[in-house]
Amino acid sequence: MSMERMKHLLPNDRMKIIQHEAFFTDVDSVLTLLYQPLIGKDAVMLFQFLKEEVAKQLPDASSSHHYAMAMLDMTLDEFYESRKRLEAIGLLQTYQESGSFTTFYYLLERPFSAQDFFEDSMLSVLLEHQVGQEIMNQLKKKLFNKKRIPESAENITTSFDDVFTTVAPKEQPVKVDRKDIYTETKLPIDWLHKILKQQQLHTPSILTRSNIIFMEKMIKIYDVDHLELEKAVIWAVTEESTLDRKEFHAMCKDIYYKKHGTVPPRLYRQDEQPPQQKETNVEQEQSSDSSHLSKKEKLINHFETITHRELLEDQSNSGVASMKEVDMITEMMEEHGLEQPVMNVLVDYVLKRNQNKLAKNYLETIAAHWSREKITTAEQAMDIAKREHGMYQKWRQKNNQRQQTQKRNSEVLPKWYKEQKESGKQQKAKPKQNKSAAELEKEKKELEQFFKSFQK
Repeated sequence: MSMERMKHLLPNDRMKIIQHEAFFTDVDSVLTLLYQPLIGKDAVMLFQFLKEEVAKQLPDASSSHHYAMAMLDMTLDEFYESRKRLEAIGLLQTYQESGSFTTFYYLLERPFSAQDFFEDSMLSVLLEHQVGQEIMNQLKKKLFNKKRIPESAENITTSFDDVFTTVAPKEQPVKVDRKDIYTETKLPIDWLHKILKQQQLHTPSILTRSNIIFMEKMIKIYDVDHLELEKAVIWAVTEESTLDRKEFHAMCKDIYYKKHGTVPPRLYRQDEQPPQQKETNVEQEQSSDSSHLSKKEKLINHFETITHRELLEDQSNSGVASMKEVDMITEMMEEHGLEQPVMNVLVDYVLKRNQNKLAKNYLETIAAHWSREKITTAEQAMDIAKREHGMYQKWRQKNNQRQQTQKRNSEVLPKWYKEQKESGKQQKAKPKQNKSAAELEKEKKELEQFFKSFQK
């Protein structure tokens, strides 16, 4: 790092700090609780230092980086690394001016408010992957306590179109020029238009400006290329020709897991690679180099190269997976920290042993067991499934018995209740008669006996 940094920054280089926009009142809490998990405490400390300095710095005054090092108790390498992280996350812009001495101009960008941070699809997803869903929910309660309008209240706000128009009203529909939708994007808009039109879909309602911004952020987080983007968009389009963002997000997750395993997307330096990712790459290289694979090795390779969505699609006659089941498996996999290949083995095992039914309780019981056993590979999952098959069968039987009991409780009724229901119309026609105490006591005992029969 020192050699690289010395090419770009020296202790005696001057710096001037500039701030154009006032920060939100919750800036310190947002920096500490939301940005810090993503960029680290040193980067946040540097931003806060620059924020304090800009308030005190006189016009045209400058200070040396040596001064910043002393105040922050940082080496210049640490300063340089923290500065790059601030630049990459969008909190700082750096300008360099050369002369008799080098001057750096640091333009502070306004951090998001808590509300804007949680509503930003890219930052909120990265934070969730970094700290987990439970901590994410705690942070929302602390920082983003948005007052909600009661569901019983009706929105009667007058819309713009109800009151105004920018042209003389005409009967003919307004034509939407696709070039006007969103021009500041790197997405292949023309190509997406062509693909969607081939599917006979209404492109203006799908490729809206906000949807394109959302897609750009998702494909950046989940490493989705343009061919994979086509698959994700087609999957997420609804019958009303709109983009279901939840489905698009889920498909991007699947694409990422298939490529990189279940190590969630996080912010890494360009020159670093997560250790687990390195292991996954080695395994893939070994599997691709093996020309002669046994039946078990081929099955393991199959589980390691597909997602649970594709597994369910293969099992379905229609070739379409149930989104309810896909979401359930995704949430379970993330909750128990299981790798994608391990979850694939589990889903395949439950389908084969439970008459092609994905019973959630049964699936989650085994998932929790494998999580405690630290099962991380498809081979380990296949071995434990074979070894503990007897125990899992007992769990399945208990689960089925529980479901059958619940079904009987909802369907089976006492004889006296059926007779009373069958003669309900006649009873309505007759004047009501008061029952004797003895009859009421008899019915009470019959009802108690009925419920006791299911507690054995």
